[in-house]
Amino acid sequence: MAGVSLKCGDCGALLKSVQEAQDHAELTSHSNFAESTEPVLNLVCKDCGKPCRSITESDLHTKRTGHADFVDQTAVNIGPISLEVPKAVPEDAMDIDADGVSGKPEGIVTRYIVKTRPV
Repeated sequence: MAGVSLKCGDCGALLKSVQEAQDHAELTSHSNFAESTEPVLNLVCKDCGKPCRSITESDLHTKRTGHADFVDQTAVNIGPISLEVPKAVPEDAMDIDADGVSGKPEGIVTRYIVKTRPV
């Protein structure tokens, strides 16, 4: 069976993508990752919709909010994990759509009115 997650060999964290593994490595300096057939837990709070990725996280959510009912949606989107490394997008790259218009928001234009006293 193909791997459905990546597991950190240093701490045991289950990660959904290569990007998550890279982010985890940057935050923790962990570098030992392997494919795993164990899916990433996905418990969703029935009251507010917050997704929790562990029993500990759902317990903390219950303690903070009083929300105690969760739906296990772990099996909903399970599929083989892509091991392709995401390509970095240059910060100055423009997202141009078919009409030739940039998808980035334009800067706010502020007009200043300078009042002068009559001489």
